[in-house]
Amino acid sequence: MDETRRGERLHKLLARAGVASRRESEQLILQGRVKVDGQVVTKLGVIVDPAEHAISFDGRPVYAEPPAHFLVYKPKGVVCTTDDPYGRKSVISLVKDRRALRLFPVGRLEEDSEGLILVTNDGRFAHDVISYQNPLRHVYFVRVRGNLTQEALEQARTGVWLADGKSGPMYIKVQKWGKKVSSIICCPSATQHRLLRRVWSKVGLHADKVVRIRIGPLTTDGLKKGHARRLKPAEIEAVLNPAAEDLGTRRQRSGGKVSGKKRRPPKKAPSRARQRRRKEAQDVEQGMQRRRVIGP
Repeated sequence: MDETRRGERLHKLLARAGVASRRESEQLILQGRVKVDGQVVTKLGVIVDPAEHAISFDGRPVYAEPPAHFLVYKPKGVVCTTDDPYGRKSVISLVKDRRALRLFPVGRLEEDSEGLILVTNDGRFAHDVISYQNPLRHVYFVRVRGNLTQEALEQARTGVWLADGKSGPMYIKVQKWGKKVSSIICCPSATQHRLLRRVWSKVGLHADKVVRIRIGPLTTDGLKKGHARRLKPAEIEAVLNPAAEDLGTRRQRSGGKVSGKKRRPPKKAPSRARQRRRKEAQDVEQGMQRRRVIGP
């Protein structure tokens, strides 16, 4: 057991093995209920390798889950949660080969949308996939109802102002152009909630079908709606080290300068009349202060 070697933090391994959550696992370690190679560990931050160390909790051996990565074609009406309080069908239930794995979805996809989403038990993999520094390119098929004009198309391409900021530029290719129904391929650069539906609504159209057809190098080819499959080692490598054509627009974390976030306009310089009134008010205030000091 070495705190500087390569491996995994003990509390993360306990969580991956299903013992408890990460925070609860930290408390179990502090309580002295976890042993590594027969020795009680009460210090946080210890790095272990499950292939080399014997780990036990309350005297029972702990075996970490092997990393599992799935690509799921989510149908409409399925939610991207591990456990829904309203009893709706979860995307996790679509993974037939899940056995007792503690899976969770990577990212999100709205309930009324369909398409690809990744499901895994690998926290490091999930972190890299949704990285703000190297985001994967997401491509959507969108069907809109209404008269698709060139003006509406250009507005959606350049970005429109929404309640939570500007949508940002978006790649758009029209597959079928019609006065009542049009089919469009979209690749947005921003990540606001329900972005595509709100953008097309803003330009006067109704998006009644949204399908995510690509996540980086992964596509819907060979995958039926409502089914899932394991990622191949080459696909995992392509997701973690994407080619240039599979990368989206780099963006910053929330709290900083976010792409698509509305910025405050710069303050205007005060007019001459306002400057004069401000100077008069300051002179009056200085005169009242002088009276308080000198007296009547």
